[in-house]
Amino acid sequence: MAVTDPVLSTTDLRTYFDTERGTVKAVDGVDIELREGETLGLVGESGSGKSVTALSTMGLIDDPGRIAGGEVHLYDPELAERFGGEPFVRGDRLDLTAAPESALRAVRGGAMSVIFQDPMTSLNPAVTVGEQVAESLRLHRHGGKRRDTWLNAIRETVRSSGDEAAVREDTYEILDQVGIPDPESRADEYPHEFSGGMRQRVLIAIALACRPRVLIADEPTTALDVTIQAQILDLIDDLQDELGMSVLFITHDLGVVAETCDRVAVMYAGEIVEEGPVEEIFGDPSHPYTYTLLESIPTAEVDRLTPIEGNVPDLVDMPDGCHFAPRCPWAVEDCWQGEIPYLQHGPNDVDHRSKCIFEEFDTDEYGTEAGVAASASTRTGERLLSVEGMRKYYDQSEGWLDGLLGDEPPVRAVDGVDLEVFEGETLGLVGESGCGKSTAGRAVLHLDPPTDGRVVFAGDDLGALSRGELRERRTDMQMIFQDPLSSLDPRMTVGATLVEPLKIHDIEPDGEGSLRRRRRQRAVELMEAVGLDPSQYDRYPHELSGGQRQRVGIARALAVDPEFIVADEPVSALDVSVQAQIINLLEDLQEEFGLTYVFIAHDLSVVRHIADRVAVMYLGEVVEVAETDELFADPRHPYTKALLSAVPVPDPTADTDDRTILKGDVPDPVDPPSGCHFHTRCQEVIPPDDVDLDRETYRAVMDFRQRVADRSIDLDGVREAAARREGTAVDADAGPDDGLTVDRDRFDAVLDERLFEDDLGADPDLGAAASAVAAAYDALADGDWRGAETALERFESVCEREDPLLGTGSHPAACHRVDETPAATVDAGDGARADGGRSDDPK
Repeated sequence: MAVTDPVLSTTDLRTYFDTERGTVKAVDGVDIELREGETLGLVGESGSGKSVTALSTMGLIDDPGRIAGGEVHLYDPELAERFGGEPFVRGDRLDLTAAPESALRAVRGGAMSVIFQDPMTSLNPAVTVGEQVAESLRLHRHGGKRRDTWLNAIRETVRSSGDEAAVREDTYEILDQVGIPDPESRADEYPHEFSGGMRQRVLIAIALACRPRVLIADEPTTALDVTIQAQILDLIDDLQDELGMSVLFITHDLGVVAETCDRVAVMYAGEIVEEGPVEEIFGDPSHPYTYTLLESIPTAEVDRLTPIEGNVPDLVDMPDGCHFAPRCPWAVEDCWQGEIPYLQHGPNDVDHRSKCIFEEFDTDEYGTEAGVAASASTRTGERLLSVEGMRKYYDQSEGWLDGLLGDEPPVRAVDGVDLEVFEGETLGLVGESGCGKSTAGRAVLHLDPPTDGRVVFAGDDLGALSRGELRERRTDMQMIFQDPLSSLDPRMTVGATLVEPLKIHDIEPDGEGSLRRRRRQRAVELMEAVGLDPSQYDRYPHELSGGQRQRVGIARALAVDPEFIVADEPVSALDVSVQAQIINLLEDLQEEFGLTYVFIAHDLSVVRHIADRVAVMYLGEVVEVAETDELFADPRHPYTKALLSAVPVPDPTADTDDRTILKGDVPDPVDPPSGCHFHTRCQEVIPPDDVDLDRETYRAVMDFRQRVADRSIDLDGVREAAARREGTAVDADAGPDDGLTVDRDRFDAVLDERLFEDDLGADPDLGAAASAVAAAYDALADGDWRGAETALERFESVCEREDPLLGTGSHPAACHRVDETPAATVDAGDGARADGGRSDDPK
């Protein structure tokens, strides 16, 4: 096969769904080519047909869906030889639309694999993760699936120990390859015992188990934090280079596309409207839809976002002409007639095509919508909200006896937060999932009252108010929830939803007519204020789009005329175009009604655009606060640096080689780490004065210490791996106390590979500290955990011993490397300089 020949291609692919309303043309004549070793990004708004296109290539469309036309070709000489002579085999290629189910089973999970969007719903909760990986290996690499007979059922039950040993070894290898620590022990755990990022790694392991030619990644990072997203993208990129895969990457995050893809196909209403190299698409978008999508992205250079007006059309009975014409700012009469041709753009040797009648269009007049610019702050100097030492703990005890005995420690969701919010400002509250952002938002409003601390709003201590007084205060404090579908009552119309808070708080709007009429008119005014058509007054939530539902949630929060709103991830579930609409709306409402926001988000691009100041949370604590521009220009806390480093940049020419990939997940809030909670993941953790190690080596040693303290090293698995290297047979049913004796050098070598990825004992950078690591290895070989801990005590950091304080300056950061008082002296034992700083240059 020539290098330019496609591994996977579709020709005039059409996938239709027959419904009571008519035929939904979800995919309507799609031509794509995925070449060997490349990554093709498939982008577009929700409802454009991206996921249906991917499922169609693998024959995974169920009734009432059907492949109505077109062909899907997969290049695979091995499968072509296996099914040689069949009508769907053409040379070294298979036509998957004509292939029977038996052939498609050989393709799925073997030649082609898919990573699905939500790992929690894609993994079987009742089966261990190791078995879920092994299932794919048995099917495609170790004998295949036999016919369903009683004899074969017995054979499956009593598989040879040799086959199972090979499957087990391959399972451990792929889990290790995708970054699952101690694969021998974790393979026996269930999905609920893994974090979100680790579950996504398991899905990747299942997809890659059989070394596919083509990997389809369907929104693999959408539900993940920016730090975990960076880990997963880096992992997919490394595995693609190692295995030589071709990747079809489906996403609506254009920043991810810019950083990961070689070419981009832009999809709208079931069609590919533009396709070309990633640099061409971002540098010279030639279809109005592509251009308007890129203009919707929040960036530091744009004062006000320019959203795409309207929504993706209903794919039933689509009219002739360009499907984007009803939303296109440049549409002319010819756009509504006949089939729109593809035009070549850019140099002749570059495959950059666009389905538009225009060779170019004037963008000068685009983006001139009136409204409030994000840079136009409405902040005053008056303090509206003050949070002092706020804590929110959740009791884990079951029943009164557990509570009395106090056996179960509480979940420390929010663990001592101090914040100030000024009238008219937007304070961004950011951090990974599990850091306590949403809990802090609810606790501030006393929707879930704090366990300890004070919240003072407009001079009133909310904790000291009676229920009646607090209820009255709620007219000044409201919340916009993350998921509008789950926060709206599905049995209530839009009008009833907006009238309800008026009834609850006994609000009588001004105007003429009966109270009922005046409340209805108030609801209509709210709908108009948030950009909803009054004709939608009697509609139910399921009849609205995601953006419209979020507008209803905003209107409901505004119904009681509040001063202060906590917006909890209000745009995280929205497409970039709808997200831009909602962000502009929030800015306009802030100007019109004098609102103050706490804006909770994990998308730092959005926060940078909308917030005046930013507070960064980690594991229940605020670790840094600063003006937005200052925080992004000069982040001081290592956690903030890692967060900002992980943000995808919507520019394929940007240099991201120095990106910090933050390892691991947020620790358990039931038992947070001592000292600085971030020290277990921090790349800048401070070594003792007598330990002269570079950052990378010291971080590796700290990870080793943490795993020894957590007893999270599978010593039996290490012994088994060492024994296999000696050629010693290992009984698969051997228990942990069966006492497998192995060569110490091989035991140490396996530990080195699993803990450090290098031979730490022979690392010249370790110097005199090597003896402490060797002593820890000796203790572990004897199963002496306490002895290993003692051997490694010399590496203890000040970051473990002492909890850094946030401080009170204009840009405080709770880190031992940061001191707001340059003249202050610091205890010489903490490894810091007398000026409170510390050299950041790696040794």
